[in-house]
Amino acid sequence: MDNKHLWVAVMAGGEGTRLFPISYPGRPKQFCQLDDKNTFIQATISNFVSLGIKTNQVVAITTNKCQTELAKEQVLPRGLLSQNICQINPNWGYPGAMYQATKFIAEIDPEAIVICTPSDHYLKATDDDFAYTVKTAVAEAENGYPVLIGVKVHDLVTATGCGHAIFEDTGDGCYEVVDFVEKPNEKLADKIMRRDDSACNTGIVVWKASTLLDSIDEQEVWGIGTDEFLNKFETLKIAVGDFAWVDCGNYESLFGVLPKTPHHKNACIGEGTFERVRCRGSLLHALEGTELSVCGAKDTAVIFTTIDDRPILVVADLERSQGIKELAEDYYRNEKLLKKDFSLFGARNNIVLGSNISDELIVAFVGVSNYAVYVRKRANGVLEAAVSHQLPNE
Repeated sequence: MDNKHLWVAVMAGGEGTRLFPISYPGRPKQFCQLDDKNTFIQATISNFVSLGIKTNQVVAITTNKCQTELAKEQVLPRGLLSQNICQINPNWGYPGAMYQATKFIAEIDPEAIVICTPSDHYLKATDDDFAYTVKTAVAEAENGYPVLIGVKVHDLVTATGCGHAIFEDTGDGCYEVVDFVEKPNEKLADKIMRRDDSACNTGIVVWKASTLLDSIDEQEVWGIGTDEFLNKFETLKIAVGDFAWVDCGNYESLFGVLPKTPHHKNACIGEGTFERVRCRGSLLHALEGTELSVCGAKDTAVIFTTIDDRPILVVADLERSQGIKELAEDYYRNEKLLKKDFSLFGARNNIVLGSNISDELIVAFVGVSNYAVYVRKRANGVLEAAVSHQLPNE
């Protein structure tokens, strides 16, 4: 893409509670490691730069000082300009953040076409269909229309966590949106997924800066929801692609996009040291400076990290990892009183063995049974965790 007025606004203001404790307010999801090369925000920027968009025409939107500092740390080495990191009031919400990003860009380039994108999802930019879909959306935006970029989704967990556009074919490469449903319940999501005239909203929106700023007043978007915002446009279009896209809203979806070990299909992320014995289909995370040993885990997430130097270990059933959000919210409300052996969603028969840091340690079990964990701090300061799963008859 060689449009000299094409900009990207990366929304980097969320917290990512569903990936707690990998993600927490001091280390939001978009700044966490996605793979061995990139954090989420770095991968997002690379995806659009690979389409030919200049790094000096990429803007990052944050909502607090911590996010701003993390953004500087992670995106400046990728070629972004420090003056293109824009911190806004967190109460604007996602639509308001897109509006503020567009306003910021329009002051630099009044003729800008702006691609607004989340910073915390996974997509395969090497897929030719992604480039084609973006190009189609940009062409329609040049004609004065706001354009969503959508994909078909194939699982209910994703479908219930996203917005969906209902459209009709107008024969011009994009479809006209006739309705928008934000985060439907499971029954409605199943119904929408089965329709041929529906697509999941990836959160990527393309428009001319003037299209947005001339048609909607700034105060109209203060704190409103995505569906209410999109319904403000007289005509809204969607370009539906066939590229790989995952919301990565929980451990299960994150596990799905990570590279796996060839035989046992485990995924390991983080800079820590790992040891696996009889593990299969599991997600293991160990923070730099920690050692994690896991035995017998199957379809399980084992997350070993620290929050403000306080060790925390979470053992969760991958299929029930949506429950992590409840754990995160409890921590945010009352972090000093969080139970040391917090159990959720049917977790039972688990045990926390003695530890030389028991007063500092948080251990949480989510939908798993018959696990034993032991965590200690060695004399050299290294944190070591051992996690073992035993069936009742073993």
